[in-house]
Formats: sequence, C-alpha cells, structure tokens
Amino acid sequence: MFGGIPLLFVAFLTSSFVANIFANPFDVVKSRTQNQKVEKDGSAKYKSMVDCFFKILSEEGVLTLWAGFVPAFVKLAPYTIISLVLTDHITKIVTGKSAL
Repeated sequence: MFGGIPLLFVAFLTSSFVANIFANPFDVVKSRTQNQKVEKDGSAKYKSMVDCFFKILSEEGVLTLWAGFVPAFVKLAPYTIISLVLTDHITKIVTGKSAL
C-alpha cells in the first residue's frame, strides 16, 4: 500500500508546484509595481497593478508572468514539505491522530 512519508512528499511537492503556478503571476506584477522608478514629475511606467498586468501581457508576453518560477518553487517546496510533515508528526504525538 502506498502511503506514509512518500505519499506526503509527493502530495506536498505537487501542492507547492500548483501554488506557484497560480501565485507567480501575482508576485511578478507586485514586484514590478513595487520596483518601478517614479520620475521627478511623479509619472511612472505602471499606474496600477492591473495596468502593470496588461502591459506585461502586451509588451512581453504571457510567459513573462511566470518569470522566476523555478527559484520560487525551489524556495516553497522544501518549506511546504518540512512544515506539513512536522505538523502531521507533532499532531500525532499530541493528539494520537493524524493531522492529514
């Protein structure tokens, strides 16, 4: 029977991957908006996050929204695996039942 730590590892790795697929475009837009230079006259390249999103799509293409995907996944995957496995083990110790 397939279960235990190997199952948790695959499930958490998959959830980290899917989370990054959905979160990365928001992170790219947020980072671009935060890091833009504001000119002395107060003008900036992006007026809002929505404006930034559409300018990225029109000027650079849709795949730009996933720029930095690999580093973000490499950062999130180990965190997710470690924290959820530890949560499960600590819950088993304290309550006698699996958290997952």
